[in-house]
Amino acid sequence: MCKILLASLLLAGLVAPAAADDEGTIKIHSGWKLTQERVDKGVAYGTLWGITFNDAAGNGPLHRAPASGTYSLVQESGKGEGELTWGNGDDQLKGTFTIAVMPDGKATGENIVKGTGKLAGITGGPFECAFAGKPEDQQAWCAEVFNRK
Repeated sequence: MCKILLASLLLAGLVAPAAADDEGTIKIHSGWKLTQERVDKGVAYGTLWGITFNDAAGNGPLHRAPASGTYSLVQESGKGEGELTWGNGDDQLKGTFTIAVMPDGKATGENIVKGTGKLAGITGGPFECAFAGKPEDQQAWCAEVFNRK
């Protein structure tokens, strides 16, 4: 049960973008809260929401932006996937992610996103997550990198 909760929690650490120049990388941190809604045949399903923090001096697109999505996680393997949306109005990132939860309680994954409005040109990138607080709190803190073309 603890492994399931840990995997669900780490899955939350999925993603979120920040400010960037016309090209290069965008580095952000995000805090996530997961809600496991059900388990069916060894697969956990749930929703997640979070907020992003831009590493570029704490400003720019998506600094303090909302993020939300859904996930599924195979409990035995610790591998999962989901969909996420970041931002407000016409300036959003939408896409999918994959995640692998490690036995040490950390998770890594990849986001594949497409930006609209001011976030156009932003694509996916890698992320790493770890628990924040107790496992039953189902919270994660993640560091993410997005590419901008």
